[in-house]
Amino acid sequence: MSIETKVYGLHATIDGYKGDPIALSDVTTVYEFLSRLPGLIGMQRVGFPHIIQFTEGDIAGLSGFVFILESHISIHTYAKKGFLSFDAFSCKTFDHKILEKEIKETFRVTDLEINLLERGSHFPLTALK
Repeated sequence: MSIETKVYGLHATIDGYKGDPIALSDVTTVYEFLSRLPGLIGMQRVGFPHIIQFTEGDIAGLSGFVFILESHISIHTYAKKGFLSFDAFSCKTFDHKILEKEIKETFRVTDLEINLLERGSHFPLTALK
């Protein structure tokens, strides 16, 4: 018996370099970014973003996470290094170019490293019996 399958979803990882240390360390900026981003890519946010601030040494920055009905979006910033690491994973199709634009504008990063991965290449279309 064969099971019909499809790709489950897209996982976009984006690393940003040479960003604005002030934006990368601002809790409000990260919170608002994570609040608005799901709607911009056609996703439904579940609850509010969760933010943790780190203040020690070279790792000073923020980690933020927001659940979306379709999976999750997260970001980690390193303000003193001008760096961020971002990912969005969803079972629903989305335009990663919107993510790139929002990251550049919000955190004023000048260089992006973008990786797109299709996950769940054998995701079953029907439940197991």
